[in-house]
Amino acid sequence: MKLQIPKLKVILILLLTGLSTLSKAQTAHRTFTFKKGDQFQRTAFLSSNTVLQRGDQKFNINSFSSTTKVYDVVDATGQGFNLTVTTKHIADTIDAMGKKLAYSSDWPANDSSAIAKALNNIAGKVASVTINKNGLVTDFTDPALQFTNDTLTAFTGLQQEQIAKGATLGLLADFVLTQSLKPGYTWADSTMMNGQKTKNTFWVDKISDKTTTVVFESAITGGYTNSNTNGVYVIDNQTGVVLERMMKSIISGYQLHNRVVYAASKRTAFTESCYKIH
Repeated sequence: MKLQIPKLKVILILLLTGLSTLSKAQTAHRTFTFKKGDQFQRTAFLSSNTVLQRGDQKFNINSFSSTTKVYDVVDATGQGFNLTVTTKHIADTIDAMGKKLAYSSDWPANDSSAIAKALNNIAGKVASVTINKNGLVTDFTDPALQFTNDTLTAFTGLQQEQIAKGATLGLLADFVLTQSLKPGYTWADSTMMNGQKTKNTFWVDKISDKTTTVVFESAITGGYTNSNTNGVYVIDNQTGVVLERMMKSIISGYQLHNRVVYAASKRTAFTESCYKIH
């Protein structure tokens, strides 16, 4: 199946990619202590409904995707860690404008569409990532980057990890657990960028011997899009790895193109689980 995509590159990228991440809660940063040979598997599921409208024209896009990645610590030094991130599995279903695409990296490709080709170029790819002892990316090589940033891939609703220098690797949470930290502890932060204000509010829901559960709300206002997201993080106390991530978001926005206003809205539900293989 070949989907005919409206020329809405900017609004698609704004609305079909990206979810909130855990903000730095404290001035102290976590020091991670991985060993060479540590291996983690991370699986994410995302369902979304997007409505694009231009006058009387209305496009409904429904998608469901799952992605499994394996993180291998291939080297550990006094300065940090070298990892490989392998995309082991991708499955994606898109129902848009009366047509449907179903893709799975477990099956031979039977679709000649550009979207299926893009997904096929992401599946099986291995990224090399270097992080410092605080989990910040200092260097990376990602052979699938050109495909994950493509508008067609954004159209699928596929939630791809955005690896960037200076950012915390998505596997991890820069969260320091102290004896004085108790359930109910709350903090907030806000940023302003390109006319958009982002406000995040976090609170510790519960703490056990093994995990800490953090609940959050995030709102983005101004500019071309407004969004509200709420979710939960379950963090492993020993490793700092995010074991579970659950989020729901509502996004609305518009884009002016050739004097025509495109309105868009999106609802997204996202769940993710992670466990240590060895």
